[in-house]
Amino acid sequence: MAGFEANFSSPVTSASAAFPYLAALSDDEAADRFFLEDLKLAGRELGGTLYSRKAFAKLAFRAAAALRTHGARPGDRTAHYFTDNRLEDICFRLGAALVGTVPVTINWQSDDVQRAASKVRRTRATLALVDEATPAEFAAAIRPVRAVDAARALAAAAPLAPEHFCGATTAGDDRFVIFTSGTTGEPKGVRLTYEAYDCNRRTFEAFLECAAEVHVDVVATNPLHHTNSTAMVDWACRRPRAALRLLQRYTTQYWGVVVAAACGLPWEDVKRFDGEATQRAVARRASLLAAEPQRVVCPLVARHVDFLESLCAEGTLPVDPAAFRSCVGGCGVVLLLGSAPVGPTTVQRLEKWCAQRPTVRFGSTETCLQVCGTPLDAPLAAFERGWAHAWRGEPCAGYYIGRAHAPHTEAKVVRSVDRASQEFLVACGEGEPGFIVARGRNVFAGYVGEDEATAAALEGGWYLNLGDVGYTLGGDLYWQSRDSAMLIKGGSNYSYEQINQELSEFLAAAYFGGDGGACAVAVVGLRLDSEHEDQCCCTIELKTDLARSKRAEIEATFVARARHAVACKGARPDRVRFAALPRNFKGAVLVKELKAAAWD
Repeated sequence: MAGFEANFSSPVTSASAAFPYLAALSDDEAADRFFLEDLKLAGRELGGTLYSRKAFAKLAFRAAAALRTHGARPGDRTAHYFTDNRLEDICFRLGAALVGTVPVTINWQSDDVQRAASKVRRTRATLALVDEATPAEFAAAIRPVRAVDAARALAAAAPLAPEHFCGATTAGDDRFVIFTSGTTGEPKGVRLTYEAYDCNRRTFEAFLECAAEVHVDVVATNPLHHTNSTAMVDWACRRPRAALRLLQRYTTQYWGVVVAAACGLPWEDVKRFDGEATQRAVARRASLLAAEPQRVVCPLVARHVDFLESLCAEGTLPVDPAAFRSCVGGCGVVLLLGSAPVGPTTVQRLEKWCAQRPTVRFGSTETCLQVCGTPLDAPLAAFERGWAHAWRGEPCAGYYIGRAHAPHTEAKVVRSVDRASQEFLVACGEGEPGFIVARGRNVFAGYVGEDEATAAALEGGWYLNLGDVGYTLGGDLYWQSRDSAMLIKGGSNYSYEQINQELSEFLAAAYFGGDGGACAVAVVGLRLDSEHEDQCCCTIELKTDLARSKRAEIEATFVARARHAVACKGARPDRVRFAALPRNFKGAVLVKELKAAAWD
């Protein structure tokens, strides 16, 4: 193999599924070039440490050696229980590919010690990698499996000699086990293969128009335990012409890191720039874009755009606003939104502050993140088509999610995913809401230890359990709601998203002079007085002093006024309560918690 390790002999040949990682690491041209910027918070200050590909390769080789030292063998699973995004996590993920072990992610944001330990037992992990902030009782909870401090193990290991790498991995072998969020039940361990991540790379390079000569810079702030950052980081590690910015967690300085990435500079440099210096750096990079094309890929959720809006409106953006806007709008930056609906407010905010519309991606853990996406620079009309859609005379607003990525992924909308139904996998007509299903090399291999659940989720290669309702218009896909987020009234189904939107608009107009930021509303359907009809139960979060001052008025009049004002029958409220809306890290409302609330 050519490259800075040209003299070594390794069993990882082009026939091995791990070969792309080693090929990228040993890229001669990029060996001494900056590959990774590790961005950590010291108090409220974000600082970065740079690693070249050569330096990062040596860390990965150390991680491979540490795995061997602590008894991990090819095919073994190793749990990763870190408490935020860590350099060590990435090193051990890559080290695992070199020695054939399988990382298992643990959700540090929501897993308590008991659930984390259960994931170790359920996957039969032989080792758990932790950091200094991992709960101390975790080590006792997983015995006899050992908990190993990843940073110390990395520092103590010498790089594993390449001749001791594992060259036997195949496309069908597991690359990661990632647990589902558990929002619809007990989290399941999803087995994702090397083939799925190869498909992921090919999908994103086609989707985001990343030809071989395009330099890709991934700015990762979403948690690494999630399928989103796992897929993005894996792509960066597989691609020779790539760089990675890893933020410990989201911070307002993230937006400055985006500018640094777009300018091809370290954050440590850009954070010292004044407005004029930032503008010069942006102008310089924009002038080189035709000769040196790049994609700065920023995986986000809609909630991040809410944060951006606040920073811009308050004048607290960490970089010059004019430079930021011209940079994001003109230096190959892709704001890649997923995991939550992208509605009019989000689109308008990005057009205003970033001089671009979002690129939307859609998928799930079981599909190795990606099923379909919108094209770069998608026209506004494509988004608006879904927002204005109606089906059989009822509002049926949907959110544009683009098309599948042939030949890598497939998607369609069907009338039923119930094998007992005569309409099982029967395609829906144009504009008709149904269940979104997906197929491709990206689809998972199975759930750990749950053969029946695996068989129930797959049919002829189609993944049935996305749990999303949508429709097609002119060949484009539109997401409407989760199938578990449907309210049944009068024999018809109404999506929570549709109801939330209508009631939010009513509240803003009726009580706050059109101010949509004064409160937030989320509904659930509960069968409280009927065996077959849901009641529309509304939770209202009062977000401003003005809103809180109007609580008594809203409580006394909301149900009656809204029932006469809203057009959608499903949006006519039956009960109301006031509380903060429970949300996950992506900003999505946790429906399970709302349903469990006391409804008098």
